[in-house]
Amino acid sequence: MSIKQTTTQVLKWKDAESLSIATAHFFVTECHRCIAKHGRFVIALSGGNTPKRLYQLLATPEFSNNIPWKKVFLFWSDERFVPQTDAESNYRMVKENLLDHISIPKKNIFPTPVKNSPKLGAAKYEASIKKIFAYKEPVFDWILLGVGEDGHTASLFPGTNILKKKKRLVKEVWIEQKQTWRISFTLPLINKAAQVIFLVAGKEKAKIVATALANKKTKSLLPVQLVQPGKGIIYWLLDDEAAASIKK
Repeated sequence: MSIKQTTTQVLKWKDAESLSIATAHFFVTECHRCIAKHGRFVIALSGGNTPKRLYQLLATPEFSNNIPWKKVFLFWSDERFVPQTDAESNYRMVKENLLDHISIPKKNIFPTPVKNSPKLGAAKYEASIKKIFAYKEPVFDWILLGVGEDGHTASLFPGTNILKKKKRLVKEVWIEQKQTWRISFTLPLINKAAQVIFLVAGKEKAKIVATALANKKTKSLLPVQLVQPGKGIIYWLLDDEAAASIKK
């Protein structure tokens, strides 16, 4: 399988704090651009440690007062199948660092359903996405993602069957190495996005970032390399440590 050609922008800052501040400014700019263009800003957030500081910044008056939250619609690109109060919940992390501190209508927040079963939760989430886009092609303005040292992004792990799904927007997936269920956006949904934002910091991510950006044509690509929005743009927003192994 070869990598499709897409527009990729790689931007670097000296450390994680500078990266987070710049991304917060980017968020505000793109929010206003999208609202001016089509009346709203529909995005998917990610979990993990790196975006936590971004969410904290967006919650501060400096940024929050410049964001028309009534026109922002929040989804999650993936979620662990745990209660929303669980310490492992991506929703809980965003709630504590962002949602609890801003004035956003509850109806604009779409947590991943984690009751009943993973299969039913994935089906309900897909239905929510279809509804918000009026059952037309779902094109998120922003999908925020990270990348694991094994090359996974969202909950698209190497070797999992979710990578082969072509008709589903959201799917449940069993992660064997973690012995847990997750619910994740699929590649077809991610690759429809107008903008995909990889937010990556830390020296432990340097090797996988360099691999992902190498654009080598191989028969077996890592999940992160399969993220190729044909009509959209990929932004790799990095700190210097994460960018250290990129070939000049």
